[in-house]
Amino acid sequence: MTSSTIQPDVEAGYGQHGAAKRLRVRDFLRQDGVVLESPDDQLSPDDTLMKGEFLHRELRRGLVLHVSDAIEERPFTATSRLGEELSCIFFLDGNVDLAIGDRRFAFQAQKGVASGVAIMNATPESFQRASHGRQHLRHLVVSATPEWLHLDALEEIADTKGGERLMREHLAEHRWTLTPRMTELVRQIFAPLPLLPAMRDLYLESRAVELVAETMAAVLHAGRRAPGGMLLTRQDAVCLERAKDYITVHWAVPLNVDMIARAAGVSASGLQRLFRISESQSVFEYVRTLRLERAFVALESGEVTVQEASAIAGYSAAANFSTAFRRQFGTTPRDVMLTRKG
Repeated sequence: MTSSTIQPDVEAGYGQHGAAKRLRVRDFLRQDGVVLESPDDQLSPDDTLMKGEFLHRELRRGLVLHVSDAIEERPFTATSRLGEELSCIFFLDGNVDLAIGDRRFAFQAQKGVASGVAIMNATPESFQRASHGRQHLRHLVVSATPEWLHLDALEEIADTKGGERLMREHLAEHRWTLTPRMTELVRQIFAPLPLLPAMRDLYLESRAVELVAETMAAVLHAGRRAPGGMLLTRQDAVCLERAKDYITVHWAVPLNVDMIARAAGVSASGLQRLFRISESQSVFEYVRTLRLERAFVALESGEVTVQEASAIAGYSAAANFSTAFRRQFGTTPRDVMLTRKG
C-alpha cells in the first residue's frame, strides 16, 4: 500500500538522525499516474507537503518496506493505482483515510495500544490516500505480492490453505493487537542499527519477512514453520511466542532458562529445542543478542558510556563486552561512540 508515497531518492537519511527530508509537491507528481489534490489552490511545485524521515525500498523482488516519521504540513489527497498485494500496516501516530476501489479504510493510532491491520488487494484497483492537515505521522507498511507470498510466506505458516484463501479475499480487512515480539520488530525497523548499507538491508529484510509471517499467522490464528522447514505445532508456536514476549519485556533483569520456560508453559529442555529449531541458537544466545542490540542503540544515541552499555548487555567485564560486541556488529563500542561524536 505504498504506490503513492515516497520516491526512492528521498530515503537516504532515514534512521541516520540527519537533517529532515522534505517531500514537495513535485516529489509526488513526478511519479507516473499520481494525481495530487489539495484545498490549498495556491500550492506550487516547491511547496513542502511532508517533512521528516522516510524510507521506501524493495527489499527483495515482491517485498516492499515503507516507513515514515514525519510532520505533514498541509492537507492533501493523492490518487494512483494499486497492484495486487498484501499490506501489513502499523500506525504509531497520526491518522490517514484510504480508499481502495470503492472500499474506504480509516487508520488512527491509539495511544498505548499497538495494533496491526492487514488488507489483501486481490486485483488492481484505484488507490486514494487523504491526509487532513498538520499532524505527526509515524507508520510502517510491509507490502508483499502474491508471487512473493506463494514462494516465501506460505512456507512459514502451518495453515497454507488458509493463507491461499486469504490471498483471494479481495479488500478483506483484519485487525489485531500486536504481541510484544511484533512491537519489538516494528521498533527495530524504526530504529535500525547503523550498519553498512548491505548489512542494513539484510537487517531490515529479516524484520520485514518476520512481520509478514507473524501477520499471516495472527490473521489465520495459525502456527509458523521453523526456518529449517520443520513444522511447529500450534502449541509449540504459542509457547515460543510467549517465551519471546517474556524476554522482550524482561530483557533488562537477570533471566534463566527455567524462568522463561515457566512463563512460556513448557519445560526447559522443550524451550531449548524450540529455540534451536526456530532461531538456530540457544535461549541464552537469543537473550544475549537482544541485550547487545539494546546496548548498541544506547551507545549510538549517546545515552550511556561504554561501561554502562556493558552492564546493559549483561557483562561485568568491559573487555568481554567489547569482544562480544565486535563479534556481533563488526565494530567496537568505542568506535560507535566516536562515530556518533564525529
